[in-house]
Amino acid sequence: MLWYKAWRESQARFLITALILIAFCVFVVLFKPFIQANVSLLMPLHLRKAAYSEYIYNLVYSGQAKGVFALLVIFLGIGGLQRERSHNTAVFTLALPVSRLRVIGTQIALGALELAALALLPAVLVPNLSSLTHQVFPLSEALHFSVLWLTCGLVIYSFSFFLAVVTPGEYTAPIACYLLLMIHTVAAQWHPLRPYRLNLMWRMGEFRTMQWDQSHTFLLPPPLSWSALSLMALISIALLATAALVTDEQDF
Repeated sequence: MLWYKAWRESQARFLITALILIAFCVFVVLFKPFIQANVSLLMPLHLRKAAYSEYIYNLVYSGQAKGVFALLVIFLGIGGLQRERSHNTAVFTLALPVSRLRVIGTQIALGALELAALALLPAVLVPNLSSLTHQVFPLSEALHFSVLWLTCGLVIYSFSFFLAVVTPGEYTAPIACYLLLMIHTVAAQWHPLRPYRLNLMWRMGEFRTMQWDQSHTFLLPPPLSWSALSLMALISIALLATAALVTDEQDF
């Protein structure tokens, strides 16, 4: 019942996010000639005649799709009993014969599963849609970026969830999380912090470590930095655990 309840509360946000990502991937792959010929705002002029993999990388994995994913993941984290209190449903939830930790744990787990599904969407869509246009985008590269999207997205999701637990109101947490993400992105570009190890948006695309040869042939991305990804995962777990403990002590 708790899983179903958590799904009903988050399904609209998840499905809207999924549909936006699906529509973007379909448009980028199937309408490549139109985009390269007419939509100069989507890509620099020198990339209009880029190799196919480079084109996909710059629009999906290091471009607009990545930004949309990061922005919409914020709304996946709108959970917790504070939000239910604003909808006058917290009393019902607290009356259920289960602990608060179990309620909040179910919300967290379902949100993580939804995040994983969203991170895998481009890996499922792009290689398969590419074959319809007689193009090739390696599945290994798509999965590489799915791992990055999942890990970095988990940090954003955990921050959003934590803020939703400790701040009142339905929109306070997403607005605060968005502002923190923007501040983080700007601050991470400060010279002493380079090479951008703390920049989530950079890490999701790793655009400064991608390589092309002189003919613009797309090469495999660098190996995943498991130390950095593990640190991000630990930060996420710490934030979510803190959110659960705070919820367990809150007075409703």
